[in-house]
Amino acid sequence: MSARSRRRANAAKKRRRREREFMGICELTEGRAAAWRREGLGEGEEFLLTLFRDAGLFHYLAWRRRYASRQVERLRQAVRRPLYYAAENARRRALAAERRKVRARRTTNPCPTKEQLLDAWLMRRKSHEDAIRFGSLVEDLECYLDNSLVRDADGVIVGRRPGVKGWLKENIPALALQYTTVMRYKAAARKVKQISGMSDPTPVDAILPAGGAAGDVPVVEVVRARAIWEEVSGGASRSTTSLLARIDALVDPLRIDDANMLASWRERYENEITERTKKRWWLRRLWKRTG
Repeated sequence: MSARSRRRANAAKKRRRREREFMGICELTEGRAAAWRREGLGEGEEFLLTLFRDAGLFHYLAWRRRYASRQVERLRQAVRRPLYYAAENARRRALAAERRKVRARRTTNPCPTKEQLLDAWLMRRKSHEDAIRFGSLVEDLECYLDNSLVRDADGVIVGRRPGVKGWLKENIPALALQYTTVMRYKAAARKVKQISGMSDPTPVDAILPAGGAAGDVPVVEVVRARAIWEEVSGGASRSTTSLLARIDALVDPLRIDDANMLASWRERYENEITERTKKRWWLRRLWKRTG
């Protein structure tokens, strides 16, 4: 049965139920309910006499009140629905326009393989670094996929290319079923990049303790970003949910205290991290690796 047929059947069922209720009231009031509905109730003294003489009038008034309430609600929905969807469509179009302004992301990392993504997915809950590393891999994967808009011959937007979702459906169906969770980790990695002030094409995993090439001295931007990451991850508990909530709070403009805290972190590391600090930090990291 089509949707239109179901709607018609439901409307007919409601109409028959109302008719049964009204005919029951007519029988209770000896047929006077039909006259009241057609001609209206009397006014003043005649209405009071009818009210006290016939108990069935109370049932008719209760039914009439329910019927009028349903009519008013139906009219209210008919007015509210186009207004709501007009505003919602305008909001979604504005968000799509903002997304189209973003340039294509770049990364210095190679395209991650299926095995790397699966291994990172299994390790994502072991530490905060593993959670952000998995989101960073999904971001790197997006840089090598096509998720551009699809237009028809007249230039009208008719869709978007598969992107990450299509790649996961084709290569890792198990992760495609967890697409919302995968995108949550990807958004967390992007927000970490925003918090630390890093720019493309530096990947997010470069600021993690095990990230970056072994023989390269990190630039000042990466050193500052790693120091901020230590502040972010140190203030969250061991659970991944706590880390994601803390990251969301730092990029939320309505959380004034967290925004001020993030600004103070950036100012401190902007002033304190110099070339000497960078070299000292690199030696300390090298000493940890070699024991």
